[in-house]
Amino acid sequence: MQAPPTSHNETIVSNHFKPHPWFRNNHLQTLWSRLAKYQCMATLHWHEFPLPDGDFVDLAWSDDPVTVAARPAPLVVIFHGLEGSARSSYADQLMLAARQQGWYAVVMHFRSCSGRPNRLARAYHSGDTGDARYFLQHLAEHFPNNPLFTAGYSLGGNMLVKLLAESPELPIVAASAVSPPLALAPSSVRVNKGWSRMYRNHLLNQLKQKTWLKLERGIIRSQLSISERTLLAIRDFPTFDNLVTAPLHGFADADDYYQQCSGLQFLPQVQHPLLVVHAKDDPFTCAASIPHPNQLSPQVHYELQQRGGHVGFIEQRQGKATPWLPPRLMHWFSLHTPHNK
Repeated sequence: MQAPPTSHNETIVSNHFKPHPWFRNNHLQTLWSRLAKYQCMATLHWHEFPLPDGDFVDLAWSDDPVTVAARPAPLVVIFHGLEGSARSSYADQLMLAARQQGWYAVVMHFRSCSGRPNRLARAYHSGDTGDARYFLQHLAEHFPNNPLFTAGYSLGGNMLVKLLAESPELPIVAASAVSPPLALAPSSVRVNKGWSRMYRNHLLNQLKQKTWLKLERGIIRSQLSISERTLLAIRDFPTFDNLVTAPLHGFADADDYYQQCSGLQFLPQVQHPLLVVHAKDDPFTCAASIPHPNQLSPQVHYELQQRGGHVGFIEQRQGKATPWLPPRLMHWFSLHTPHNK
């Protein structure tokens, strides 16, 4: 477990979340939320969404988009974490919670994360706001009667913080970011320590496999001066981001990528109501991702929980291990619906 944050952050510690007594360990919180079999969305409505550059992303809707457009209920737009999808437990649980409240939900998959490889050389990264902005603008135009709410998890949360700061004009009623690695460089080192290497290895293997397939298809050979052997030998995120992420997405190197895309620097510019939830024992992030109160715009409500792991937050409810995040986020969104203002 990482060292606790410095004392100047103690003023924003929240005790709203009480961990299940069996899951006080940060890794148990992180893993249980992914391995447990909770009720989930039985049916998702999949649609390909074309992008201006000729590529696409896949959307997973809680309901048919025609049905969504026909009824003026709120719509929750979900941005998943690194190598996540609509079937990631956190996304599935929020979709279910939204639907149970009479709302709609949709997951915008980042490029190549739906199970289908994207067409172009570029992929996605922690600060890639272009696709999300384009999709939200599309929703505002074609679903004008559905108030928009957004939720970003981990990588998707960092991306969302950056997007909100860059685009105050987006018609988002309220947003939430869960476990975002707001300081990318320290977070990339944090996962090289202890049990966190387990997550690092799993995610890197997925990223390397996708990159290797693009090398095989000849899609990225002109952008990357890297052999399959060098790719497969990568063992940490800074090396992967130096050799793959940076050259594919126009950054000088990994440090340039981390500096430009870390969400911490964008928090003061956020003009939408934003809930940010971190756990002090997050095995993916460190104290550098925890903002000082003077880094928060008046629109940002920051909660630093003592425990919860990374996108975990499993509590005990009626004797059962139950996800705390879906009702917390839905409550935050509900506070900002028109009838509650």
